[in-house]
Amino acid sequence: DLPFLAMFMIALYLLERAFRRNSAAAFALCGAGVGVLVNLRLMGVTLFAAGLGLRALDLLQARSPAERRRVLATAGAFALAAAAALYAVSPYLWRDPSAVVDGFAALAGGYPSAIRSLFRGEIVRWPSLPPHYLPTWMTITTPPATLLLCLVGAAAALGRCAARPREALRHSAERFTLLLAACLALPAAAVVALRSNLYDGWRHMYFLYAPTCLLAVYGLRALLAGARRPAGRPRFRLRRSVHLRRALCVLAAAALAGMAVEIVRLHPHQQGYFNFLVDRRTPEHLRTQYRMLFWGTETRAGLEYLLARYPGATLHVDGGNHRYLWRNRLILPAAARRRIVIADTAERSPQFFIARRIPGDPGVPILHVRRIYRNAVLAVTAVDLALLDEAVAAGYRAAYHAAAAGEPLARSDFDLYLDGRTLTYLKEPCRPEDIVLRFLLRVVPAAVEDLPVIDRERGWQALDFPFSRYGVRFDGRCLIRRRLPDYPIRALEAGRWLPGSPNLRLLEAVIDLPPAQPPAPTASRYRSAHAAIASGGRGEPDVRATPAGDAAFDLYLDAARAELTYHKEPCAPEDLRERFYLHVFPADAGELAAGERQAGFSNRSFFFGDHGVLLPGGACVALVPLPAYQRGIARLRTGQFVIGQAPLWNAEITGGAGGAGE
Repeated sequence: DLPFLAMFMIALYLLERAFRRNSAAAFALCGAGVGVLVNLRLMGVTLFAAGLGLRALDLLQARSPAERRRVLATAGAFALAAAAALYAVSPYLWRDPSAVVDGFAALAGGYPSAIRSLFRGEIVRWPSLPPHYLPTWMTITTPPATLLLCLVGAAAALGRCAARPREALRHSAERFTLLLAACLALPAAAVVALRSNLYDGWRHMYFLYAPTCLLAVYGLRALLAGARRPAGRPRFRLRRSVHLRRALCVLAAAALAGMAVEIVRLHPHQQGYFNFLVDRRTPEHLRTQYRMLFWGTETRAGLEYLLARYPGATLHVDGGNHRYLWRNRLILPAAARRRIVIADTAERSPQFFIARRIPGDPGVPILHVRRIYRNAVLAVTAVDLALLDEAVAAGYRAAYHAAAAGEPLARSDFDLYLDGRTLTYLKEPCRPEDIVLRFLLRVVPAAVEDLPVIDRERGWQALDFPFSRYGVRFDGRCLIRRRLPDYPIRALEAGRWLPGSPNLRLLEAVIDLPPAQPPAPTASRYRSAHAAIASGGRGEPDVRATPAGDAAFDLYLDAARAELTYHKEPCAPEDLRERFYLHVFPADAGELAAGERQAGFSNRSFFFGDHGVLLPGGACVALVPLPAYQRGIARLRTGQFVIGQAPLWNAEITGGAGGAGE
């Protein structure tokens, strides 16, 4: 992508130079550059067509036979040099020159691919990309000043062409500006019209950034030219013109400085830039809408963190993609490379896992989180409980005792327990060789329509994972907590398998789940809470739902029990469909887990079915446990939301009680 962008800029320069010099040698050099460009990516044929098209225009405007011969000679030199260069640098064509036709056919139809992309909160893939996919990506990842000046430049070029079309088509500088506008608009329009396959973001179309920047420069030049004093105007207008031009220069310099500051601030993840046209302030929002990084370069930051935290130790590391681990390890110093062992889960148990996608499961053993715009793009997790913060370790021990006290859903190599939406794997005693195989988990929904579109044909969703992604070891035990999807589930299939050997499976267990309902003791707690609220025994709510927010809930804080109650009556199933967010701000931010301190709160977001129930009679009650902090909780912020939209309702409780709702 970036080599093509670089060569596209070189070819643009050679094209402008060829028409300025108007010599066969200049056109031959330009043709050679275009041939190399087409070799890098077939989209380079646009500049080949542009060069021949402009020469055809010159042929129509030629005023003498000698000028026509010169145009034909230079066009021939351009075409022959382009073909020769393309053939010379494309060994694939040496065997079958006609293969280039197949390449153009594939370019028109798009390369079939199963690659999925996150776009505006939804998973999309070719050929179902929306028409606004490319324009949206270009708009939100290009500096706003560049976008604005590009539009000014394109408008100025088209305006001059409309005012003096014949002169604009003959004058090389004006015509080159029109060519830039065409190089920007036509490929983008062709990709949209042909529904060509685009992978993550707009990286296949990065070459469009070259004409975008050049048009932006032309736009700034047009603004400065428009601010000059026309001849014969009064002197005071001259001063105003000078001030206006100075102001434009200051604004342009400020925009460039802002871009430079943003690059420094994002380093070494500049490729994750988004402009202010998207929400960059809400924690963990942007990464739920768009894929921020996709080449795995952030993996290096995870390796460097481990090297710094455990100096001198040999580190056994696993990751979702071993290629990214190997490539990032190669660019580290030799001494650091020797300390990092990339653990193959089929041979050796790892100590750490570097995740590019941050799991939303409760109690994930996170050591370190890397963020861009308050959005996590990298998490380093630990397999050994002794390596984790005490708060996270305590959560795993509590999960173990809670699971071990009950009866498992299935007994096998690992015993399986289900607590709400969390599936717990437990093995005791557990040895390192017990966790080297990959865990298989298939979820069969009650309704196929609840599945992601790509999974509906087979009727189940695969959530396979290595132990190091979600599991921990402690006291001779192995424990995994895996959050299940939020749709109603009919059955689970769990097992373990060796990658490359699909017939080898252990822990075969198929679990038929009953309809979701709370156990009897829990149900009585919900009924008791509702009865106390209805009779006034709970007192006034800390936050009362307002008439304007008819989907909101009354909130009751029980500081003694560290529990927050959500209550609504009457209540309908549609009131419970959307996710609840719950942000807990401790009085002492130092009590937060390491991965939460930058945000300043603990995110306890949930779906209603995780903690609540719709009671007979139409009342909804949710009992949500709160974290226990030594210095207490300063405030709570909660509500319901739909990704990409404003909250349906929100409320805040400050000082442990007594808040104001919205």
